[in-house]
Amino acid sequence: MKFSGLALCVIAFIVSTPTWAAGTLREVLDRAWERAAQGRIAESRGLTAEASHAEARSWFPDAPSVEISHRDDRLNENLGLREREVELNLPLWLPGQRNAKKRLAEKETVDSRAAIVEARLVLAGRLRESVWAFAAARSEAELASERLETAQRLEADVARRVKAGDLARTDLLMAKEETLAARNGLADARTKERQAQIRYRALTGLEALPDRMEEEAVKSDQPHPRQVLAEAAAGRARAELAFIHTSGRDAPELSVGWQQSRDADSQPDNNSLRLGLRFPFATEGRNAARMAAANAGLIQAEAESRQILDEIEADQREAEALLENAEATHSTAGERVAAATERLRLLQKAFDLGELALSELMRARSNASQAKLEAARARVSLASAKAKINQSRGVLP
Repeated sequence: MKFSGLALCVIAFIVSTPTWAAGTLREVLDRAWERAAQGRIAESRGLTAEASHAEARSWFPDAPSVEISHRDDRLNENLGLREREVELNLPLWLPGQRNAKKRLAEKETVDSRAAIVEARLVLAGRLRESVWAFAAARSEAELASERLETAQRLEADVARRVKAGDLARTDLLMAKEETLAARNGLADARTKERQAQIRYRALTGLEALPDRMEEEAVKSDQPHPRQVLAEAAAGRARAELAFIHTSGRDAPELSVGWQQSRDADSQPDNNSLRLGLRFPFATEGRNAARMAAANAGLIQAEAESRQILDEIEADQREAEALLENAEATHSTAGERVAAATERLRLLQKAFDLGELALSELMRARSNASQAKLEAARARVSLASAKAKINQSRGVLP
């Protein structure tokens, strides 16, 4: 058997490509999560929540400050006048502000965890699509290879019968055309398989499909991760709005100062301790922009939460319709393969006995090949539809 340059490249690729199993679909998802940028982004939101918790645990809403001053008369009378002062300023929480900050930190934690689960679900959707695109391309490549082998056997049989005088040379040319068409079809199928594998590898870092990748459609009693994230975002927006309400003015400050002074070199030092409180006034415009932004964020979060519920319901209905159609198509495709295979077997006997023209046999072969291709696509579509059902229901592999 002779191979073209492209066929040799394809064979070399198949031989050099690792074929070790990638494990379960869940393990592949874990591998993809380690590589995914959205995973790092979602996890980074937890750092914001941790910082808010740290602020809420702090004794002060802002950082304390120290002020040091010194004054003397060296540049004028130089009588020994001296004054030194040290002051410590301690910001104080406003009434209810610290508890509001704690509640905001808790809502941010819930939001960050929900974001991680939702990001993982989004990645699972991409993985499911990539897996079944790769599986479909591989299945079609296998059928294209089978078609080429069948065409080559037919060409060899026709060549033998032409030599024996049983068939005309036009039949041999027809068989060669089918072989060439099958070879081109295999090259195209292998290219599509390679492209699907490249996309799969970019997502997972793996070459091989998982051993167990088919899923059964399951129902989940848990709320959808998108819904959980939307509700968490609304809860965080409410907590942020409540925190701004308790922060209507700058933090008051408790100041503790020590002062040492003397009027001249001959005078003793005078030491004094000073305590003070600073109460900033609340102004209407101070928090106007923050309140407006927080209100807008809450309105947006609540609106998105309602919209997401509608989108989830629509996705689930669409996935259910797709699964129903895939099941019907799969059943019909199986029946067609059985009928086309049986018909081809009978026509092959007739051709072997010289009772059927080669063109009729080749049409039957084409119909059988097409039936097998559609059946393979139906199997993949059914498995993919089950995966989409689970995806729409928020079920991870």
